[in-house]
Amino acid sequence: MKDRFPMASMALAMGLFSLGSVLPAAAQVQETASKKSKAGSQAGAVRAKSGPIRVNGVAAKVNGDVITLNELMIKVAPLQSVLMTRFPRRGPVYERQLSELRTEILDDLIDRTIIFTEFKDRVKAFPDREIEAEVTQIVKRNFDGDEELFRKYLKATNLTRSQFKEQQRKELLVKIVRSQQFGDVPPPKEEELRKEYKKWAVDNRERQKDVGTYKRIYLRKDLGDGSEAQLKLAEDISKKLAAGAKFEEMAMKYSNDAKAEDGGLWKEIPRTDLNREFGILLFETETNEVMGPLEDNFGYNLIQVTERKLGPPEKSYEEAKDLMRRIIDTEKKKANFEKWMKKMRSRAVIQKMIQ
Repeated sequence: MKDRFPMASMALAMGLFSLGSVLPAAAQVQETASKKSKAGSQAGAVRAKSGPIRVNGVAAKVNGDVITLNELMIKVAPLQSVLMTRFPRRGPVYERQLSELRTEILDDLIDRTIIFTEFKDRVKAFPDREIEAEVTQIVKRNFDGDEELFRKYLKATNLTRSQFKEQQRKELLVKIVRSQQFGDVPPPKEEELRKEYKKWAVDNRERQKDVGTYKRIYLRKDLGDGSEAQLKLAEDISKKLAAGAKFEEMAMKYSNDAKAEDGGLWKEIPRTDLNREFGILLFETETNEVMGPLEDNFGYNLIQVTERKLGPPEKSYEEAKDLMRRIIDTEKKKANFEKWMKKMRSRAVIQKMIQ
């Protein structure tokens, strides 16, 4: 599968500790309210396999400043569910990728804390309207603009809206510091600007307007000889497809959903009809290969995307042109920034409480 970003970075972007359904509401055999399912997934974000995590536990200390386990798990959360969806049997590959994910996120939190400690006096200078605008964008991108879902997420992660806003205030400071002058670089050419915009437009699009068409084979856990047997069957079908079996024929023979007679074809499905994990796997990859088995609450999925229609970018090229210049400048200065960051790390007192 060719992801737009590697799984570790993908996980940096999204993973939950319990799965909600990853299917369109209309596709589910046992109907559940879409928002309730999504909220359930978000609520699972702060629950580890063995139960609730210790909210006051310490993940690391940086110059005496604490990074809590709760902070770490909130960051890990939105992508662990994607890993769980991709690896129904879990296993060593799942555990390795989850470990890499936690390490990468903790290291990033440590760097952010170092930067914030150095420049925290600047935080108060940010107008509240800028922070509120940032929060609005997060609700739009990550919660389909659903304020109620966002409030449930805050409750599940033990955060008030004010605390969340303060987190974003720190994030904004780190972003500004990372984009500061770290040596002079030549101004970007028009070709560079347009190339950068093409990438930016995909990552900064109106995701709630994504629409996809895909083929699906769905095996319910409560049919056949139960969940384990259905997972084994899904794995066997996956092998047959890899060996050249026709997807449509396999869907008509084995699939348990409403589109089985149509060869498993689901046309023009809006991303807003899908659970978050499924939306990530469907729209944040470019592969047209068969994905799966992918697990949801009620069964196992084999998916083959035939068409993606991504939502429009949030800004036109002309509107985003100055931003593209800053992004390219920052990227060109990255080596100098990393040298500066390495020096900052060497001066900091860092204690990791988990590995």
